[in-house]
Amino acid sequence: MSFFKLTIAEDPVEKKTEGYQNRMSMLYGFSIAFAVTLVSGFWYYFVPRDINWNASQTVLVLHLAGGIMTLFLFVVFFFLHMKDQEQKWWWLLTPWKLRRETDEENQRFRQRQLGYFLTWAFLAIFVTGIVIAVPGLMFYTGKVWMQGYYTSQTLLGIHFWASVILVPVIFVHMLWLVRKGGQRS
Repeated sequence: MSFFKLTIAEDPVEKKTEGYQNRMSMLYGFSIAFAVTLVSGFWYYFVPRDINWNASQTVLVLHLAGGIMTLFLFVVFFFLHMKDQEQKWWWLLTPWKLRRETDEENQRFRQRQLGYFLTWAFLAIFVTGIVIAVPGLMFYTGKVWMQGYYTSQTLLGIHFWASVILVPVIFVHMLWLVRKGGQRS
């Protein structure tokens, strides 16, 4: 048994299906894109830009490209994951309806709560990231538009702190799958 059991598929036959293989491919691609985006974002935030301006700009472009790839893979993985979990995607829009079903295990319910929180944190990160990037991207089209100072600082703060909170939550969400796999053995 591998340390990170990244699926709830119990049956070895189910693991050989095309749907399972597609979900795992999306998960691995998403994990790599997310890791690149996360590391480049923290690098850009914590390493002073005056040390090497060109390296800083390269890391920023890597962060933007990784963020776009992460967004694309997140959307695809989200819908595949919701289908795998037999959940409706629009349930995300009604978090007040998130309650424990009568026959649902406590761990599954807690993991579902974390999944909702993760999805909302990812959405906050993606939306703020896009809004932060718009002025820079518009500059390359020949238009100059700047957000207000406090608006950009607020967006950067939400983007950063949502990322900081996201890391341990996604780690716990994934480790619960390992715990669930260990209980079956």
